[in-house]
Amino acid sequence: MRASRWAYALGYFVIVALLVACVAPPSGTGGAAVPYVAAPNAAAARRTLRPHSWMKLAVNQELLYVSNANGIVNVYRYWQRDLVGELTDFTQPEGECADAKGDVYITDYSTGDIDEYAHGGKTALRVIDESGYNPYACAIDPKTGDLAVANYGKGGYYTQGSLAIYAHAKGNPTYYSSKDLYHMNGVAYDNYGDLLATGFYLYSDEYLETYFAYVPAKSKDFQEISLPPPDSSGWYETEVSGLGWDGEYWTVDLYDAVYQYSINIKPELVGSVKLDAAEIPVAFYNPNPKKQATQAVSGSGNDVYYWKYPAGGEPYVTLTHGLDKPFGIAISGRK
Repeated sequence: MRASRWAYALGYFVIVALLVACVAPPSGTGGAAVPYVAAPNAAAARRTLRPHSWMKLAVNQELLYVSNANGIVNVYRYWQRDLVGELTDFTQPEGECADAKGDVYITDYSTGDIDEYAHGGKTALRVIDESGYNPYACAIDPKTGDLAVANYGKGGYYTQGSLAIYAHAKGNPTYYSSKDLYHMNGVAYDNYGDLLATGFYLYSDEYLETYFAYVPAKSKDFQEISLPPPDSSGWYETEVSGLGWDGEYWTVDLYDAVYQYSINIKPELVGSVKLDAAEIPVAFYNPNPKKQATQAVSGSGNDVYYWKYPAGGEPYVTLTHGLDKPFGIAISGRK
């Protein structure tokens, strides 16, 4: 299972504190605090050491985008599974989503940006500034093109996160928040424009509880809902890795399975699909959005896997080339 975001955050702040503590003021400063290079600038300096983004031509086919811990987003031909590009202008790329045109949106957790790339493009079409938060995951409404972004709070463990919705993926967003969904870490749309979001309330550095919210299509009513948990332990100390829509059911990614839900009069748990070795948010390949997906893609460690869906079980393909602790995945359709 992917290590908790809080473990990484805690490690980062400890390192920064130690570095600052070790810097002695120069003579003549009278003990005044010494300015230090802020983390975003340091990250920008690291990015200059990377190769420039590149992309092979003639990519008029489905593409698989994978964000990595080293700050690079790899691009593969979905069926041939060969590396055809690398996007390098990121600090901490996380969740990804694709729209009906094949444009891909990539959240950059550290900078607070959401970068939009054309299908097969190597430079961003535009950058959406969400720097008041740490954007973690995203989804596109297939009916309207609205962009939904799940945000962690910025500035510490106990700062409020939000759900941001950009109408037609443009302009200023509408923000939603809840004391229960304190940090938002998952969002998905179904075929009809309904939205499901998830987040968690952090009781301490070690204890959390997951909650869910629902925004019906053509509505601005952000309402908390209760999804039946997969087992009797409930949602306490259970961190969801992602949400999805498989063409028929809502899916909640949890460890190495996706749990399928129907949300009509009341939410119902209708099934589950075991995806052995899956630990990161699942992306679905669905050539016919009105039917259930035919494949699922996820990963673990330094690998990305393909499964037949909804059969699940053991992956039938393992992708290893160029990966570094992959996390976000998006499938961009043929241009």
